[in-house]
Amino acid sequence: MTVLIKDVTILHQGSKYHLQVLDVFIKDGKIEKIGKNIKLSNTEVIKGNDLYCCIGLCDIGTHTGEPGNEHRETIDSLTKAALAGGYTTLAVFPNNKPVTQSKADIKYLKGHPDRNGVEILPIGALSKDTKGVDIAEYIDMASAGAVAFSDGMKSVQDTGLISRALQYANQVGGIIIHHPDDHYLNQGGEMHEGDMSTSLGMKGVPAIAELNLVQRDILINEYNNGNLIAHCISAERSVKAIKAAKKDGNRIFATVSYQNLLHTDQDLNDFDTNLKVSPVLRAKADKKALLQGLNDDTIDVIVSNHTPLDEEAKNLEFTYATPGATGLETCLMASVGALKKIVAIPNIIHKLTISPRQILKLSIPTIEVGEVANLCVFDIDSKHAILSSDFKSKCSNNPYVGMDFGVKVLATIIG
Repeated sequence: MTVLIKDVTILHQGSKYHLQVLDVFIKDGKIEKIGKNIKLSNTEVIKGNDLYCCIGLCDIGTHTGEPGNEHRETIDSLTKAALAGGYTTLAVFPNNKPVTQSKADIKYLKGHPDRNGVEILPIGALSKDTKGVDIAEYIDMASAGAVAFSDGMKSVQDTGLISRALQYANQVGGIIIHHPDDHYLNQGGEMHEGDMSTSLGMKGVPAIAELNLVQRDILINEYNNGNLIAHCISAERSVKAIKAAKKDGNRIFATVSYQNLLHTDQDLNDFDTNLKVSPVLRAKADKKALLQGLNDDTIDVIVSNHTPLDEEAKNLEFTYATPGATGLETCLMASVGALKKIVAIPNIIHKLTISPRQILKLSIPTIEVGEVANLCVFDIDSKHAILSSDFKSKCSNNPYVGMDFGVKVLATIIG
């Protein structure tokens, strides 16, 4: 296979080609040439109105479906959705049936035959059966290739368990991924607690429910000299707390779901269940703080928060609908299209590509002559309405159907 990408802006911090507009020629899966005005015959040519090229995106905390919920997503459909959205690496949560918590579970996902070239990196369970009670077998999972440990979007309420998890992860050079949400403060909440929840008559989720566990995790992480990712933060005060902790040398990282960068609780006025997500969409001040956190590097990674759900889980009254939305196929388009005037495109791409790999201590693909191609090519000046019929995911619980962000992924190239 030979492919020529014409007049493309290369985005790869640290590369000599960063921000240069060049042609990229790929032959037999490798980058053969990078330069200006490359002319070749009998070669597939990728062109665009305003073309960009970066390394393949890397997602932290993707929900797989398989094993156990294949009616929602299989590894085949998941990885096809990833390729459609520009992703070449997925660090997947353990919330499957059975839970990913043994060497065999890790190997099953890592070597799945239907990966379509996408790198699947299993995240092992933080606690047995992700019940938040007993510690899981970290050494066993780490030896098989687990890249981190987490209970997914299930928040661990037991402080002692989080402390032990950080200690065990340290022994195997791993990192804990934890979504902060105090269940005792967040009891049956449906949306952000504020004026909108009051006006809609919905039970609210207070921002302090997140902040309380962010602050706890900061203290416990410091005490254990650990490595922790505060996953999918959503509140202004959480950003401030993490910023202060980083300044003090705490090895804490932060991710944000792209939906929380695009929306606020005001967008729930028409009860769109596809915008019922976890974490909840919060107030304008929270959204502003999250965007500022991206710009000042308090927040390290943008995640797709990909949560495929079937019609039976979403086509219900708002109160009864299950939180979650698909994201792999729309994260890049929506993030760049909606945020490029607030957060610079190179910064958005860095937090979708290099930063997640750095935190998980993964090798980082390069855009250099002679290297195996691991690329995402997208056009930021392209009329492209998002259609549910185009989705590669088995589920279409996505709030952006029918929308046009002016951005389109043209190609994802892996070797």
